Amino acid sequence: MKMTELDELRKKIETITVEMLSLLKTRTEIAQEIGKIKNQQGMSVSNESREDELRELVKKQCQEIDFDSNTALKFLNFLLNESVKVQSLESNTHLAVFS
Repeated sequence: MKMTELDELRKKIETITVEMLSLLKTRTEIAQEIGKIKNQQGMSVSNESREDELRELVKKQCQEIDFDSNTALKFLNFLLNESVKVQSLESNTHLAVFS
C-alpha cells in the first residue's frame, strides 16, 4: 500500500515527538544535576533572573525563526515548571537524609 502525503507527515510528527522526548529527558537530567549543585550551595530552586534570561532568549529566537512567541513561551513555562519540580525533589531527597 502506497504511503499517502498524510501518512508521511504523520510519520514526521512521530519522529519529531520521539526526538523531543529524548531531549526532554536529557534536559530533565541536567536540571537534576543543577538541583544537586544548588542544594549543596544552599541556593533556592527557582531563579527569576535566569528564567527571565531564558524568556528573552526564546523571544529573540522566535523573531529569528518567525515563530509565535506565545506558543514558545508556554512551552518554556512548562519546561521551567518541570525543572523546578525535579530540583525540588532533589532538595527534598537531600533533606530526607537528615530526618
